[in-house]
Amino acid sequence: MTGKLRIVFVDDEPHVLHGLRRSMGEMEDLWDMRYCHSAAEALALLEEQPADVVVSDMRMPQMDGAQFLEEVRHRYPQAIRVILSGYAETRSVLKTVEPTHIYLAKPCDPELLQTVIARPLALRRFMTGPALLAAVGGLSNLPSLPSVYHNLVAELARADSSAASVAKILSQDIAMTAEILKLTNSSFFAVGAQVTSALQAVKTLGLDTIQTLVLHVGIFRQLDGSPMPAGMLADLTRYSLETAALAEAIIRDEGGECAATAKAAYCAGLLSSIGALVFLDQDAERYGRCLAAVGPGMSQDVAETAEFGASHGHVGAYLLGLWGFADAIVEAVAFSASPSLAPCPDNPVLLATHAACALGPRFPLLPPDGGEAERLDMAYLIGIRRDGRVRHWRELAGARPDPA
Repeated sequence: MTGKLRIVFVDDEPHVLHGLRRSMGEMEDLWDMRYCHSAAEALALLEEQPADVVVSDMRMPQMDGAQFLEEVRHRYPQAIRVILSGYAETRSVLKTVEPTHIYLAKPCDPELLQTVIARPLALRRFMTGPALLAAVGGLSNLPSLPSVYHNLVAELARADSSAASVAKILSQDIAMTAEILKLTNSSFFAVGAQVTSALQAVKTLGLDTIQTLVLHVGIFRQLDGSPMPAGMLADLTRYSLETAALAEAIIRDEGGECAATAKAAYCAGLLSSIGALVFLDQDAERYGRCLAAVGPGMSQDVAETAEFGASHGHVGAYLLGLWGFADAIVEAVAFSASPSLAPCPDNPVLLATHAACALGPRFPLLPPDGGEAERLDMAYLIGIRRDGRVRHWRELAGARPDPA
């Protein structure tokens, strides 16, 4: 064992593998890289020693990239799965939605490839439990509210449905929003700037692609049949929408005239609790017992880390980092409870998300008679000279608009 991160590249074209070997050469001190000419060869190699990251071409004989990465997901769920394809037809790309974390188009810039591999690996330091890492890595999607799903299907069936009407429904569900933004921000569909709203995503993908994703690919998983109580998911969704609305309002009130920054704050606020959704999906009863310990002497983050090996903020940030969300959003979700620990504290999205989580609605899954003491990180606010704004934010939180 070398202690290096282990990366496996798979492509049936020798000249492509040669190019990858040459372009990745500068990473040899950090990564143990292996190159395979087929999915079968790669699976045999992985059986000898699992990898941290698997990068596969899409079009290969016998077993294509989508089938191969699905097999990897089942056998080695902790592995980060990347698809590299020059076959950029929508139908081909959509086959990879469930088993793939990261989508890249060929030819791919070596620096970009290195970045998308290194970025989620850096976030793994927060995931101390191997079981949690496997559970998060093995996710294909997260559960959505049945009512939202049925409303979406009905809207897509209407002759007069529009991007705005479809996006309005999508934006009412945490998992749906995350999944659609994940795909939209891939190199197959991205339009240059980061997409942070459901409306942008629907306009980018188009209604035909959304319909295919929903009705044929099955990109969204309904809660029906899950042991998670629907009321818990509904409460978490309501909380997330209110937090998102407050985060956007704080950005705008602080002079953030840039619409992109305000929408990024809304996105971070909405997805700040996606890690909690992972815990609920994994074991709702266990998560409930974990939150029962939260109180003045035990923060939610500490309780979650003790029980699962990471806080819900860090789990959410790891997922969003895997899915290619903007650094500002990933950092805001990771450090929403403890912004003093963030590597780039001067991040307006982080500020807005932290303030919204601390001053906005109470986290709904905490016991009615329990809960944390004051959650504001005053050392952080003093450091960025925003401590004088707290009273105003409290007033803003009391007067925030209806997120619906």
